[in-house]
Amino acid sequence: MAEDIERWLMFTHWGSYLKGDYIEVGLDVTEILMKHLEARRLDDGINTTLKNIDSFESIRKEVLSDRERYRYYEVTFRNPSVTEEIYVNRLVISDAYMLFEEYDGLKVFHTKDKEINAQRTQALLDVFTDVAGHSALEELWMIDDRRAFMGKPAYLYRPKSLYERVEGELYTNETKEEVIRLVGEFETHVPREWVIDYLQDRLGAESVQDMDNGKIRVLFYDRELTKSKVNSEEFLRTFERHVDEYLLQKGIRLYKG
Repeated sequence: MAEDIERWLMFTHWGSYLKGDYIEVGLDVTEILMKHLEARRLDDGINTTLKNIDSFESIRKEVLSDRERYRYYEVTFRNPSVTEEIYVNRLVISDAYMLFEEYDGLKVFHTKDKEINAQRTQALLDVFTDVAGHSALEELWMIDDRRAFMGKPAYLYRPKSLYERVEGELYTNETKEEVIRLVGEFETHVPREWVIDYLQDRLGAESVQDMDNGKIRVLFYDRELTKSKVNSEEFLRTFERHVDEYLLQKGIRLYKG
């Protein structure tokens, strides 16, 4: 490829909350992605181990054959819906995070044809929603600058001092109890309906959907992935401030860090 600009198509720092076996959950995510994309290679982070993968079971068998070796692993996919070039993505699984990456600077999402851009955005959203529906995933973000979110509403409340550690990799697992406590406090004191009304008022009803398993889906873009409706980082900081103001009226301080 002419460009080599790494972007995350979806990600979660699941070391901060995942209660199950991240290797097993990562395999589940791999299987979901294989419904949409063509798996081409499995790597253990050091040596290529499987090429020209013929089935999900071959990946599962290889990873589970040596869990210590596959404490970190990558699966490379080809997206056959992009016909003008070979478009490759990579799923990265570790104990601290899950990343689904691409390396062309989102080029295929901002062609000159707006309809193609919208179709490819919707296809990514379908994959994103399918992955985020896994019961073990409590938060999943689409694109590294957070163009969309699916998960429990509490994960939209992101105190900077905490989440700098959550996303710092070395500290991700150390923050687990703190994140779980904060999520529990949020769910106790902030009504789900209040969150949904807040988001719909500012983003539009079409951008916020109520999902299964207590999750919601929030879109911060407008049809095309590269057309942001809001600056999501600023939006989330404002949301945090308004949650704090709402709870202050009840005499509650949610995060004391």
